[in-house]
Amino acid sequence: MDSMKEEELPDSIGVLFTEEELWLCHAFVRHDRDIDNSDRYPIVSTELNEQIVFALLACANSEIKEYTLLLTLGHILLLDWCIRDDMKSPAGANGKEILLKIFQARTNLVYGPTSEHQDIDYKTAISRKTIQAVEEEDHAKSDNGTDEDPDDHPFAYA
Repeated sequence: MDSMKEEELPDSIGVLFTEEELWLCHAFVRHDRDIDNSDRYPIVSTELNEQIVFALLACANSEIKEYTLLLTLGHILLLDWCIRDDMKSPAGANGKEILLKIFQARTNLVYGPTSEHQDIDYKTAISRKTIQAVEEEDHAKSDNGTDEDPDDHPFAYA
């Protein structure tokens, strides 16, 4: 592990979509099976469907043309499953552009948004995230083997 502590990786990330892209996503992101679905990464999501619906309403009511959705890894995988690269909507949305946005978001979730390690493989990135989580948990314990209080650490959050 590097001597410098790596930044905490987020659990979700904001992704900017055009109104046309939101309409295309809405056509495929459903909410019908949430109650019965126990998959690790379900192919439906009431939460993501609501975000898309609220974004579309905001676009329509405020005459804005873009909206940022807050996506988790589950949302990103759902969009990756639903959207094909050859999809196009009559309004001008392009499946490939949506996929490229979510691929970038997925990369940013795994490696961090400003990572210099984008050339490492997925398993290495996940192991780094796991190691970082364990280190943070150890540091948060009251007896962490140091003389300093975890909250007195210079990098502790306010």
